[in-house]
Amino acid sequence: MSLIRVQTVWSGVAGAPYYTNLYCIGPLSTNNGNDMATAWRVFLTTIAPNIGSGLTATIDPELLEFNEVDGVVTSAGNTIQAPVPMTGGGDVLPRANQALVQWTTGGIVHNRRVRGRTFIPGATEPDNSSSGTPAPAVGTPLQTAIDTYLSTMSGRARIWSRPVTEENATDKVPARPGSAHAILSGKVAPYWAVLRSRRD
Repeated sequence: MSLIRVQTVWSGVAGAPYYTNLYCIGPLSTNNGNDMATAWRVFLTTIAPNIGSGLTATIDPELLEFNEVDGVVTSAGNTIQAPVPMTGGGDVLPRANQALVQWTTGGIVHNRRVRGRTFIPGATEPDNSSSGTPAPAVGTPLQTAIDTYLSTMSGRARIWSRPVTEENATDKVPARPGSAHAILSGKVAPYWAVLRSRRD
């Protein structure tokens, strides 16, 4: 099966750019990539009032189609999505502290359930509860955005379990092909994730 990557670039603040990669089933001729980009922009617009101003999320116009087994790019398409500026007020939490979306699948790879994570930067002090966890002020609209996104994608969104080559294999992580797994649900983690590197 081929997959399509939709990439978002977050810019405008110290430490940026940050990257968010999303995947859906291909091929490009199905228009799934453009549908995902459009659905993700709706997601971003929904959460914009809860994310600190200064950040802007821009969906890369290039859609990449690739082989899920080895990650080799086979084709490229395009989408046109206007950038989404974040508009939330209040002091921004430390940049490493980010909201976390946890995606679940029914897939098993190397005896482990395949799960996905999407980090959302730019949380603000009004989003922070007295116990130091995400407050309903951000958790509720974020969950609404998740539910709407998955409903729109109607089973086409995927988590990609990347291949492990012989050169990179270890005793604990054997070589294996890549595989794609349908996202069944998503939820907001009840804590702030601390992310040291955002290259995926």
